[in-house]
Amino acid sequence: MPTFISPERLADLLIDPREDLDLEIKNWLDLRSDNDAKATLAKAALALANHGGGFIVLGLTEADGVFVEANGRPATLDGFGQDIVNGIIQNYADPAFHCSVYIVPRGDGALFPIITVPGDHRSPVRAKRAGPHGNIVENNSIYVRKAGPRSETPTSAMDWDALLNRCLTNRRDEMFDQIRGLITGAVPTTAEPPKPALLEQWIERSLRRWEALVGDLPTDAAERCPHGYYWFAYELNGDLRPITLGQLPEILQRSVVRHTGWPPFWYPTRRGIEPYPIDGVVECWLGGDTGPETFGARDAAHADFWRISPDGLAFLLRGYQEDGLMGRPPAQLFDVTLPVWRVGEAMSQAERLASNMIEGSATIRFVAHYAGLSGRTLTSVTGDRTLWGDRVARQNEITLKTTVETASIGPNLPEILYPMLAPLYALFDFFDLPTKLVAEEVSKMRKGSF
Repeated sequence: MPTFISPERLADLLIDPREDLDLEIKNWLDLRSDNDAKATLAKAALALANHGGGFIVLGLTEADGVFVEANGRPATLDGFGQDIVNGIIQNYADPAFHCSVYIVPRGDGALFPIITVPGDHRSPVRAKRAGPHGNIVENNSIYVRKAGPRSETPTSAMDWDALLNRCLTNRRDEMFDQIRGLITGAVPTTAEPPKPALLEQWIERSLRRWEALVGDLPTDAAERCPHGYYWFAYELNGDLRPITLGQLPEILQRSVVRHTGWPPFWYPTRRGIEPYPIDGVVECWLGGDTGPETFGARDAAHADFWRISPDGLAFLLRGYQEDGLMGRPPAQLFDVTLPVWRVGEAMSQAERLASNMIEGSATIRFVAHYAGLSGRTLTSVTGDRTLWGDRVARQNEITLKTTVETASIGPNLPEILYPMLAPLYALFDFFDLPTKLVAEEVSKMRKGSF
């Protein structure tokens, strides 16, 4: 179960909800002070984790065969925060795992907490403590999802076979990935830390911040990226040096990697577009350069919005370069080489920033998201690549992830980019991204052949 899920996917769970093996529905649980409620949540999460992952929707109850909002809606939803939920999971689960919590609007605007439970465990998850007075959850018990649906302990050979086969499959897939990496020369990704979900929270805050900045602009303003955009976000993990907000600008300027004329996380110094401190981070929005003499002159591909935190978190949002081509209509083209260059540049910048912020070895959790893809045709803007037939995307958005050691980015960047980007290219009528294309474009990028 992915940790970063589109809001649309979660909102779908509130449309005619029905409990299933991977969906548990509960009423308004008092997770702050009611120990029975905490145990009830823990039992549901344990069973879903052993089932292979799923969702818990809070605030609904069944009436006359349909789910409606339960009585007792709290004044605020602060009691369903991610820290509270994961504190309960940590108290009950062995091995512990991390859940993400989202506050999702229903069609009528009412908000409901939805908890996503991961399911990629290599061994069964057990309860390491009992519920209040030994009720609801039993110490050392293992819970699974059964038809009904219900969360219960395994009672048959079939229950145990399903659970153990799932764990063995997760181990097998991990082992095969390692073997495949040795054979193909691919770089194995590192395991993502189970908690905290700092990167996901950082992405949500950054997107909200950008939306607030562009909110007052005309709906067709290029700075709003009306035809689509992509964003990159990453988290550095390692022994972070103590860096104050005042020291960060100089570090960021030293960390810019200029393989092209418009590098990611470019640090401008001109008054009016220079980065500024806000909420404990360094932020830059080139789209804010909207004086009478400049408004409308900046296209979406050059209206960057980025933020970087002293904690090693970074976010960059940018419009598509293809939408600013002279004589070509926007929202119709998607260049076959640009994702390799742009993600490659961003990873190279992350590698350099890690070297300036972290003592010793480091890992990078990297997420890329592309929006506004539907209806675009894969093409070669420069004509350097021959593409046969019109390959059109019908899916509008996609999120791509990887976690790598920073030491592998320099020598193995093509091997990192290929598995990450291949699903993006496949959206264009099953285009099979050639590994040779990735390697050649990375070589061009590093030589500054642009």
